[in-house]
Order: sequence, then structure tokens, then C-alpha cells
Amino acid sequence: MIKLKKATNIISIVLILCYIIFLIIGWKNFPDEIPTHFNAAGVADEFGSKSALFIEPAAMIGLFLLLAIVECLPRIWNIPFEVTEENAEDVERIIHIMFGVIKIAIVLICAYSGFMCINTGFPSWPIWLMAAVILLSLSFSIYRLYKCR
Repeated sequence: MIKLKKATNIISIVLILCYIIFLIIGWKNFPDEIPTHFNAAGVADEFGSKSALFIEPAAMIGLFLLLAIVECLPRIWNIPFEVTEENAEDVERIIHIMFGVIKIAIVLICAYSGFMCINTGFPSWPIWLMAAVILLSLSFSIYRLYKCR
């Protein structure tokens, strides 16, 4: 479990750093005005300064840290049944897998949002796909938790 937690943290951190490096390297080439909001169809409907691109890494880091902290505090997890010695290992494994998937998906959603702002031709379906991955991960984790109680 510790290996899984460490691996998903490393993957998330590497993705965050890659996005920040991408911003630093490409900064001079980005347009001064970029889309800052897209409707559900992926069409830009608000525009602003390219400094708005710093919202994505801030969101990535903030959400990653929040999830990493909550993941380390099993006492605050809202498990809908009593965790016993017999099921504790399974519950912990399921929760760590869920947190890992969610951390990576959130980082990818934020990064892709930034790419959409820089290159307005990017489709919006990958964001919907990552949102679906988060919902499926939550649903599957809840199902597996109830199964192991």
C-alpha cells in the first residue's frame, strides 16, 4: 500500500512539474490574451491575460496537497461501516487506490485545461473523460468497500 501511495504521489508530482516546466519554457510564445472559460461544448466564452495560466498549477498543487493530507488521516475517512482488524487492510488498499486515481485525474484535468487555454483547438472531451474516471473510481471504490465489510 505504501508503494502504491508513493507511486501515485510521484506520478502526480512529476505531472505537476512537467506542466510548470511547460509554462516556463513556452511563456514567451503564448498569446497575451487567452481563453479563460469554456462552455460545455468546449467553446471559449471568456478571455483574459495569459497570467491566468497560473491558476492551473495552483489548483493542481492545492488539490494534490489536500488529497494527500486526507489520504494520510484514515481517522477522518467516512467509511460507512465499522472497520475491523479483518477488513482494515482491504479498506485501506481500496481507499489508497481511489485517492491515487483521483489525484492523477485532477492533475490531468488541470493540465489539459491549461492546454485548452493556450491552444483553442483542443477538444473538451478529455476533461469529461477524466471527470468520468473520477466518478467511476468513487463508485467502484464504494462498491468494493461495501463488499469487504
